[in-house]
Amino acid sequence: MKVNARTEEFQHIELFDKFALFTNARIDRSTVPEGWYCYDFRGSDDDPGELCYIEKSVMVNHAGSVLMPEELELPASGRLDVRDELGFLDEGDMTLREFCVVHQLPYPMEKEQFHILPARPEEAGLFYAQHPAEDERLGVIGHIRMDFGRSGNEFWHTWWPRGPEKLNSPAFKAELQEVVDTLRESMLKSRFAMERFCYARGGKISGGWTQNYGYIVETEHYRYCLRCNPSPGDYNCYCTAYDLDVQRQNMARNKPLAGRATYANGDTQEFTDAEAFLECVREELPYRPTTGFRYEVLTDDPAVRKAVDDIIFDFYGEEAPCRQKDHEPRSEQGMTFGGM
Repeated sequence: MKVNARTEEFQHIELFDKFALFTNARIDRSTVPEGWYCYDFRGSDDDPGELCYIEKSVMVNHAGSVLMPEELELPASGRLDVRDELGFLDEGDMTLREFCVVHQLPYPMEKEQFHILPARPEEAGLFYAQHPAEDERLGVIGHIRMDFGRSGNEFWHTWWPRGPEKLNSPAFKAELQEVVDTLRESMLKSRFAMERFCYARGGKISGGWTQNYGYIVETEHYRYCLRCNPSPGDYNCYCTAYDLDVQRQNMARNKPLAGRATYANGDTQEFTDAEAFLECVREELPYRPTTGFRYEVLTDDPAVRKAVDDIIFDFYGEEAPCRQKDHEPRSEQGMTFGGM
């Protein structure tokens, strides 16, 4: 069994006149912080538990592992004899964080696989149940309800679907599992861990009978909004999942239209992007006699309306339709001017 370098309770030792942390277990190398070093002890064939040599990695006769902030210079043989260079300090068990405090070292920052952002006050609505129409607009998939039980160290959870079943895809389920498993190592480890996390990270949001905290984890395709309540006697966390691809599509669809183009065959194009609309007018205007192209400017943006007027003037020259003094457009069969 391998242990986590950040959470293991070590023995405080002195090795080659350097302070270090010792454990009988193997240390998971992936949990060793950047700038720290991990080595294994080798025991003898007669007594595998005897600490005889130190090496980068030991498979057979592994007698323990050491974590230290300084690198050892190993000889060409790849091992150092530690029998006269090792001493245990009688100070009880010690975590990596406590070691850093004792030796006045900066605690190494954790690399977050999923970046956790505290919510802004105006985002509070994302963490609570909303009207079904708003759920649909935002691409809500569902939410997980979690609590840590009476002891604060359990983990009970229930999934509540809130969107179309097609959004609850295998890819989403796999990522959701990965997110929760990762957060179970920090803020979702226990109620006490959540309490410490919330008080350290901020993220207070309104709502609820006690103070709630909101945190957002966003990936390429999904957003996870965690509403945390570290108080006993209530559900401790709700995690609402949003499909960002669906949300972006809905937001784009709900954008105000910049313009519309129609053709004699009945085809219609609607544009939310003003530049795309202006480009369409430039490209289609020369073919108007054969395509029956018409356009409407649907935005009140004066810059867009002027740009359309300029395109018409550049194309028609002095014969272009123009505004009269009373600002009424002079009509032209099959055309509009200035969006009217």
